[in-house]
Amino acid sequence: MQFVKTTGWDTGTKALTKRLTDELKRSKRVLWLVCGGSNIPAATKVMAALPEEETKNLAIFLTDERYGEIDHVDSNAKQLYQAGFHTKQAIFVPVLAPGFSLAETQERYGQAVKRAFEHADVIIAQFGMGADGHIAGILPRSEAVEADGWVAAYEAPHYTRVTLTFEALRHITAAYVMAFGEGKKHALEQLRDESLPLVDEPAQILKELPEAFVYNDQIGDKA
Repeated sequence: MQFVKTTGWDTGTKALTKRLTDELKRSKRVLWLVCGGSNIPAATKVMAALPEEETKNLAIFLTDERYGEIDHVDSNAKQLYQAGFHTKQAIFVPVLAPGFSLAETQERYGQAVKRAFEHADVIIAQFGMGADGHIAGILPRSEAVEADGWVAAYEAPHYTRVTLTFEALRHITAAYVMAFGEGKKHALEQLRDESLPLVDEPAQILKELPEAFVYNDQIGDKA
């Protein structure tokens, strides 16, 4: 895992854009996992920079979503589209579907995720990271940290969440994390300097991946 201290988002977005473009130009079947929150403008910028002719081999899934009606105001998918996220020739598979209960949504998305992971040659994930150390929709000490299967769905403070599980995240080829703001410093230092249980800091899962790059404005790699 590499920590890259930078003053803004450009370094991370350019690196992610290059990685996706390079893999697609090699005719790889690429799965791009996209998060919401403060990363939405970055994801939109990356998508806009991808050569349209290369996006035919690209599939896009959300790392997590807030459960509710399609296009509800807090939906990550809704906010992506509002930000100008245009998928070009890529396939985008939403989490939410009309009339599906939370349990049905979990099962449907879990099946779609499993098929997408099995079909992909390369799985590239874009993450944010919470000040509490959460990643995707996996909150510390929540039901999601103990969940089996590919997708967890549970009631959490503020939102009912549907998220990829640790089991799913362990299949990622490379993760690009973008976490900015002074409020993230403590969690970032814990991630870099300590080996905490996943239940306490879910972002520690990044240490299990083949590649992980953490772009932030607080800390760099240890000297």
